[in-house]
Amino acid sequence: MPIPPHPVVSPDLADGEDQISDEAIERVMQEVPSGAVALSGLTVGLMLLAWFLIYALVFLPRGMVS
Repeated sequence: MPIPPHPVVSPDLADGEDQISDEAIERVMQEVPSGAVALSGLTVGLMLLAWFLIYALVFLPRGMVS
């Protein structure tokens, strides 16, 4: 069963047969991983920042555990 074309496919991506060309797929697949890496890097960076803030503002003022 063929997959119906996406309603928002730009004309330069279609090869005239209601399918996306191989070149367009390769171009998109080169862009997608870089966005995923950027998003995951931003997420990890924010988590590390939050951890350091909690450490500096909560745990350090309490002092040593004895």
